[in-house]
Amino acid sequence: MARMTGATWRPIPINHTPNGQREVRGVVVHIMAGTLAGTDSWFRNPAAQASSHFGTGKAGQLYQWVDTSDRAWAQANGNSAWLSVENEGRGGDTLTSAQLDANAKVLAWAHKTYGVPLQVTHTVNGRGLGYHAMGGASWGGHTSCPGSRIVAQLDDIVTRAKKIVSGGGSPSGGSTSSTYTVKAGDTLSGIGAKTGVKWQTIASLNGIESPYVIKVGQVLKLKASSTSKPAAKPVVSVAHLNAARAKDIPAPTGHTTYKAEVLVLENALVAEGLLARKYADGSFGTLTQDAYDAFRRKVGYRGSAATGSVGLESLKKLAARHGFTAKA
Repeated sequence: MARMTGATWRPIPINHTPNGQREVRGVVVHIMAGTLAGTDSWFRNPAAQASSHFGTGKAGQLYQWVDTSDRAWAQANGNSAWLSVENEGRGGDTLTSAQLDANAKVLAWAHKTYGVPLQVTHTVNGRGLGYHAMGGASWGGHTSCPGSRIVAQLDDIVTRAKKIVSGGGSPSGGSTSSTYTVKAGDTLSGIGAKTGVKWQTIASLNGIESPYVIKVGQVLKLKASSTSKPAAKPVVSVAHLNAARAKDIPAPTGHTTYKAEVLVLENALVAEGLLARKYADGSFGTLTQDAYDAFRRKVGYRGSAATGSVGLESLKKLAARHGFTAKA
């Protein structure tokens, strides 16, 4: 079993071959011809007959869909010997700096885990960082994947991966300072990709809560001060959630009962891709209920166990994935 530290684990139950990875010669770069969210959904569809070990979003999000001991279905005859990275975008695009960083992290991890050399290869008989088109007809004949503009960026990915392996910090040379000044167009996820600090950490350090608004010129802390104590994990009570559920659902839209605790729950459901960000408002309404039911189904609950009141065991599963403490 090999799961990459730093990648968001989003396992797919279908469209891959368990224990099917014969060897790891290197990492193959792909282009999605779509979005990260759309690809995440498509890989869960039996009709897709496709998957990838990893995927990146334009803001630097990094997902792992398939354990690297298992064979993803990404490049036909190349599947059993190569790991795969799908990248959000379309033909003719270049990868964003954040995506280059994410690909570099995968390559550096593959180097440390499987001995993949930090070099570009243009042949299926080589080893290192390759691309889908290099496999020709035997790899499905996708001669425009990921496109010549991205192929031209492979050397940059290798350079960034070498910096990670050597302990040189942020692969793109991002900020190593303890603060960051917000610029026009910045988002928390984008700042996280630039600086190598998780956006959730930045939000916590700066007291930023949903809907996570930042302003141009705002100075954000990237590191806790040496004298500060680690922030305590939020505590969410099953009793409080169920009280909120009982009161908020029948009440007018926006009614809140235990707003802070419900927000923790909703933010976790947003991170799971089950609730739209705009509905994380601290009100335990029907959309929050539907999202929580979807999470329970996602982790294996069925029938009546996947609906209704919040249970402690299912809440503990969500808490373990998103850094809060669940209690009765």
